[in-house]
Amino acid sequence: MRLIGLFTDDPVIELVLGHGEHPDAALYRAGWIAGRPLRAECRDGDVMVTLEVRPVSPADTPPVDRMVVYEEPGTDEVPLIRQRVGAYGIVLSERGLLGTVMSRLTGAPGAWNLPGGGLDAGEEPTAGLLREVHEETGQQVVPGRLLTLQSDHWIGRAPNGGLEDYHALRIIYSATCEKPSRPRVHDLGGSTARADWVPVKSWRRIPWTRAARQVLSQHLPSR
Repeated sequence: MRLIGLFTDDPVIELVLGHGEHPDAALYRAGWIAGRPLRAECRDGDVMVTLEVRPVSPADTPPVDRMVVYEEPGTDEVPLIRQRVGAYGIVLSERGLLGTVMSRLTGAPGAWNLPGGGLDAGEEPTAGLLREVHEETGQQVVPGRLLTLQSDHWIGRAPNGGLEDYHALRIIYSATCEKPSRPRVHDLGGSTARADWVPVKSWRRIPWTRAARQVLSQHLPSR
């Protein structure tokens, strides 16, 4: 993934995000504070995220790259290094908030998540969002504003039992579903066990993943 920073509408920084680097920390090390994300697109096979930035000031607290270790590598075991970019959506309709339940193939079976998933090679983020939402829920949605870019880095077991050094980068959009229906999972045998509409007023009662709850708290605070 590449980050492009704009200051007063002018491009001032472009950098390649290294494995495990948090976007905020990478920009800070280059002298900039990350602001509002503006757009995400695929160029020459690479995902590029453009965002507003401002110069670092003495009052700013340095962001840090955080890694969670769920399992230490053994003496002869080398984790597979993976960085994956995905697109996810806060999807709203007259039926509520669209959520998915993670399957037993994931590290958090039974937890609720935002619909979405990893991008295919060369895929535009909004196209990936549409594809993933349909595969996981059967819903047709309209992408809205780019809300945020999430980054998580951990070492742990993949569903196949292999040890991975995994860096997840999530592009989060708002989205609407104009003709909501009963959700149905089309991608059977994958990471999604089922999907459903959740009443917006009671979304906090649902056991969401940490990442999903964080972004919902930021963008559905008054609901």
